[in-house]
Amino acid sequence: MCRHLAYVGPQVTLARLLTEPSRGLYEQSWQPRRQRYGTVNADGFGVGWYPQDPAVGEGDSDEGFALPGRYRRAVPVWADANFTELARTIRSGAVLAAVRSATAGTTQDESAAAPFRDGRWLFSHNGAVADWARLPTDLTAAELLGLEAHSDSALLWALLTRRLRQGQPPGGALAAVVRQVAAARPAARLNLLLTDGRTIAATAYGDTLWYRLGSDPGSGSASGSVLVASEPDDAPGDWHEVPDRSLLLATTAGVRVMPLRPPGAVCRSPLPPAHDDTTKDALRQHPRRKDPHVMNESRFTLDDRLPADYFTASLRADVLGGLATAPRTLPPKWFYDKRGSDLFEQITRLPEYYPTRAEQEILTRRAPEIAALTRAATLIELGSGSSRKTRLLLDALTAGGTLARYAPLDVSASALEEAGEAIVRDYPGLRVAATVADFEQGLALSDEPGPRLLAFLGSTIGNFDAEQRKVFYRTLALSLTSDDVLLLGADLVKDTGVLIRAYDDATGVTAEFNKNVLHVLNRELGADFEADAFEHVAVWNTEHERVEMHLRSRAAQTVKVRDLDLSLDLAAGEDLRTEISCKFRRESLTAELKEGGFTVRHWWTDPQSRFALLLAVPN
Repeated sequence: MCRHLAYVGPQVTLARLLTEPSRGLYEQSWQPRRQRYGTVNADGFGVGWYPQDPAVGEGDSDEGFALPGRYRRAVPVWADANFTELARTIRSGAVLAAVRSATAGTTQDESAAAPFRDGRWLFSHNGAVADWARLPTDLTAAELLGLEAHSDSALLWALLTRRLRQGQPPGGALAAVVRQVAAARPAARLNLLLTDGRTIAATAYGDTLWYRLGSDPGSGSASGSVLVASEPDDAPGDWHEVPDRSLLLATTAGVRVMPLRPPGAVCRSPLPPAHDDTTKDALRQHPRRKDPHVMNESRFTLDDRLPADYFTASLRADVLGGLATAPRTLPPKWFYDKRGSDLFEQITRLPEYYPTRAEQEILTRRAPEIAALTRAATLIELGSGSSRKTRLLLDALTAGGTLARYAPLDVSASALEEAGEAIVRDYPGLRVAATVADFEQGLALSDEPGPRLLAFLGSTIGNFDAEQRKVFYRTLALSLTSDDVLLLGADLVKDTGVLIRAYDDATGVTAEFNKNVLHVLNRELGADFEADAFEHVAVWNTEHERVEMHLRSRAAQTVKVRDLDLSLDLAAGEDLRTEISCKFRRESLTAELKEGGFTVRHWWTDPQSRFALLLAVPN
């Protein structure tokens, strides 16, 4: 086995990370506390670091990334007197280091010492693969002959390098290699560690892995850095253990840990369809199959990640939290039962409602350019619904020859099933991996092949207030890697009359849509709202630059919500706010995305500058 660590954060000396901390990597070379196999790491060591000056010269970067330097030896780290001198003087904001305990039958010279390097990437392996020389792989003879060393780690690095060069994101590439090797060698220990100097990806598979957030690895204070290591040192700070069989993705903004699916695992099949007209599949209480059918042969899978009582519990919480006290509010997701969804489809065809048409105009013109810029292997869509508008992106990406998988995410299992089966039928060779989840509660992304294009269309981002958007951007930034791209739709600030008419049409369809939420509450919670006792109101909030939809009580009234034992005393003219729809300006939206962890690379509008689509990349 081995011990290794990776660090990204403020610049520090190598000594601060490796030699100075009590029980740090230097001491772990001869007295590790948590090493499960072997007791000493005396077969070599290495450290890789990224230059301090980000403005490197031509030939010294990989698509804007600084190329790392390395120092490796085939002796124990404590036997190299020069290393402590180097560690005291070299400073960097990104480091990967390892001490080695060689697997039997592997190279003994420094070529087998981590970190391995390819372009901007540094890699280390903590573990062992038995009979690795006979491991079945898809590597060519040239790739096998070109291995940097005769070792299991070098073979794993070749498997991983191939995927990275193909453009797969680091997390997905690591997970794929682990599953590939574990399928052939179930007892393999595969703690892998990878960095490009900005992000860290790691697997815990057979041995320990820990991480710590802080601004200084020696102080354990405020956020701003991340340290991932085989085992903790004694420096101040809170260490967190990563569960075995997990994938870790980390940046200075935070750490995300997710389970690694075992080799050969597939998603569950769809839930049985509903036969009633309750809410947007959400409030439909589907019986769950005890033995779900596994769809090995299908190109469509549906993974339901919501608990059985999720929608009932969420609706109850939203009503208690939003309506029990003034100002009274409800989130807009409760509009969308079957009737609400049908009404919204009518709204999108109204002459007053421009956003859907404007966004489609942009997609029609720009989808080929988006496909060429992103070369996405996976298209992820949040709140996908019927996926009709998304077909413009699917057409462009499949025509470009890069797209392998479409991964829609929505709360509606039936909408996902209907759309997924249609897309599989219409796009031969494309895999559809749908997920039933609520992205407002966290993103349920797995290890889709990359690069990944995450689409959040329809200006749904406008339903979040400024604080909610800040949290959402942070969640996105932690979920995506440096190879991924965000495609965001945003409605723009414009003439107030145009905005109000879009949310208060002359024929009254939007008013019926707004009042439909009262029917949902009556049906699902035993409430006794009278829809005609409320007036639909759309107003422009100048301070927050957003349209708000309200239901205004026409007279003083008392409403009972039987299932919650709740009584609402409403005054005449009192409002229930049912939706906010924030409108954006380019400068402020670009700034808040920057603060949330994204840099806007492209910005497109329709000819009338009513709506914007933008491409942004994680910082």
